[in-house]
Amino acid sequence: MLGLLPPVIVVALIIGGFYYWAQRRRDRSATPGSSASTGGRRISLITEAMAYVGSILVLAGAITAVGQRWDDMTDWGHVAVFTGAALFFLIIGLLVRRVREPAVQRVIGVVWLLSTAGVAGAVGFAAYQVAGWTAETTTLSVGLATSAYAAVLWLIHRAALQNAALFTAFVVTIVGVNLVAVGDTPPSPSFVLALWAFGTGWAVLAWRHVIEPLWTGLPLGTVLALTAPSIGVADHGWLYAVAITSSAAVMALSVPTRNPLFLGLGTLATFGYVTAVVIRYFGDQLGVPATLAITGVLIIALAVVSARLMRAVRPRTASRQPSEHALTRTPTRTP
Repeated sequence: MLGLLPPVIVVALIIGGFYYWAQRRRDRSATPGSSASTGGRRISLITEAMAYVGSILVLAGAITAVGQRWDDMTDWGHVAVFTGAALFFLIIGLLVRRVREPAVQRVIGVVWLLSTAGVAGAVGFAAYQVAGWTAETTTLSVGLATSAYAAVLWLIHRAALQNAALFTAFVVTIVGVNLVAVGDTPPSPSFVLALWAFGTGWAVLAWRHVIEPLWTGLPLGTVLALTAPSIGVADHGWLYAVAITSSAAVMALSVPTRNPLFLGLGTLATFGYVTAVVIRYFGDQLGVPATLAITGVLIIALAVVSARLMRAVRPRTASRQPSEHALTRTPTRTP
């Protein structure tokens, strides 16, 4: 369980960074007095935090009560528990859906995420325990059912957690299709390319504001597109070309988007894949010293490229201030 903590922290930092970047873009494009630059908080942070704490306590109590009787339940009883939880959290969100208070909207995102998890659990137990399906077919059924349910919730409430739930459900579906078609074998190129294409498409749709919010869909798709080739490069070396091309493209995108996170992700991925290529294909011929030297040259080259790109990525606020001041300055009247 503790092993999951580092990747969760990394993903949270990446999404938080993209959120900050998206907020800066919105603030720069908003005009004074517009809806994007105005608006106040009517519910305090303490009140919102107390609501979350209370919800966690209720959820913990329910889980404890069910856990004490879990072994005595039938298979249909297990399905009923998850179905009831999914309906309970769905109804809570529907009751307050029309309240436009931002804090309430965030609570809706949380309860509907729990509802989506309840649907996944219900379908999984129904398929595996009740119907007796194989693990491969169960994974596919969970992915398909959860994708449909999460898509409906996202269409109703286009929030970050619904975006993440829909993204995860699609990934589970892709995994299920691969398990049913190929089986539990080393990752096939088609499976790796399917994940890579899905991540790339998700990032592009988020950038085009088709899948909202931008600050959630863009990092999720980008990270998947960068990491998907690593699943199959051990068995299919030509996937390094896909990986390095994708990493270089993400680095290049940091310039027009002025997003340092694109630069950081692309640089790390490029360094990792290029170093792996050197060690795998030239390590035996060159030896350890030469391999380390080449790796050092690659690090220096990436540092130089990153530094030059960072200069282009960094907003030129100082150079824009005189022009903005000139535009807002009251013109003097000539006698």
